[in-house]
Amino acid sequence: MSEHLPEFGPVEVQGGVDELEPAVAVVRVAFALTRAQLVTALAVSFAGIAADRSPESLTVEDVWREVEGQLAADALHELDRQMESDRAVVWPPEQRRAVDVLAAAVDRAYSRPAPSEPQRPVYGDGTVTLATLDRGPVTVAEPSWCLGHEGDSVGHRRDVTHRGEWRPFTVEVRGERVEVLQAGLSWAPFAEPHPVVDTDVDGLSGLDADALREVAAGWGLLAGDLYRLANELHRARRWQ
Repeated sequence: MSEHLPEFGPVEVQGGVDELEPAVAVVRVAFALTRAQLVTALAVSFAGIAADRSPESLTVEDVWREVEGQLAADALHELDRQMESDRAVVWPPEQRRAVDVLAAAVDRAYSRPAPSEPQRPVYGDGTVTLATLDRGPVTVAEPSWCLGHEGDSVGHRRDVTHRGEWRPFTVEVRGERVEVLQAGLSWAPFAEPHPVVDTDVDGLSGLDADALREVAAGWGLLAGDLYRLANELHRARRWQ
């Protein structure tokens, strides 16, 4: 169900401020929230800044930041409360050993990963088998447009990505072709239900067909704006 929901954030990393113990990892957690939960989180957070802001003044990014901050504050407060409680407990030897094992598990799970090995893809009849850090070898369908996986690094299963040829899009200026952007097909089959188009322009990645058509239509409108600016320039130079 949650794979079809729109995704937002994180706007910034929460926490990481402790005078006694430095942060060692950034843990990203995704919450699927109802509208009522979102409104409640924003209302609780906004109560702390209401003296300086009005609800109408909140930008979209302000809302994201306040909701994320409230979720993080609740979680970190509960962790701090539990840590204070644990410090007052004298653990029996068996429980102390269990905690030590859990601490070792944390060190193992949240250590900075070693530099990844390059992929050694094994191609079959319309498939490719790739190594992953978390699931071992995985076999997936290999689209005909994928350029292959030589040179890819071994990552997590979710990161497996097919990439097509990047095509330059150019315009002619003074008799020469000038590149405006590059774009191509990509697909992470364990993270996305369908292939998308990525570009080298900030904010224009992961586009489905409808979004790409919107971009194309927007470029058409942009062309009209540029023509109007050219006319303005012509008049300015004419009356200089």
